[in-house]
Amino acid sequence: MDFTEVMQLLKNASPYDLYRIKVAIENEIERLERIRLMRECFAMGDKVSYFDSDKNALIHAIVLEKNPKKALLKNLCDQQIWNIPYYMINLTGKESDIHINRKEKPTKNNFKIGDCIGFNNDGKQCIGTITKLNHKTASLITRDNKRWRVGYGILFKVLDGESEDQVSNMSIVYTGNLIEHSNIT
Repeated sequence: MDFTEVMQLLKNASPYDLYRIKVAIENEIERLERIRLMRECFAMGDKVSYFDSDKNALIHAIVLEKNPKKALLKNLCDQQIWNIPYYMINLTGKESDIHINRKEKPTKNNFKIGDCIGFNNDGKQCIGTITKLNHKTASLITRDNKRWRVGYGILFKVLDGESEDQVSNMSIVYTGNLIEHSNIT
């Protein structure tokens, strides 16, 4: 399923339509037959990934226990243990990112905690990492340890393949979805 395409369809729906879809989805994911089929797809000790709505990202984990409606998982990054519903587990390994349409401003759905992003602050390019996704803004910290809350509409993703020293010598230009950069000499 292409989540970007689904989001485009949902943007044209009325609030009532969205509510009705929400109820139908909640009913469908709680069906006992669906839960039983999901439980059979993996065993204790298997590595799985699940979607964390607060981070807006997939989290890699190990299955510790399978209960009737939830699975006990251990997050591989922070080693925390979570008891989550089966429907949060990404059994098919599908990508969950929602990509930005060139003609639209980005929203909370287009970012996740840990993304390397940039924004323009009075003509100066600032680059940082998202630490929290708020309702209207992203909380972030720049490489010089300054904290910012920035509206999603002015953020853009930066490919973080360069070291900090190289980034300070780099000119970054945002053109729609494309980020162009070149070294300054």
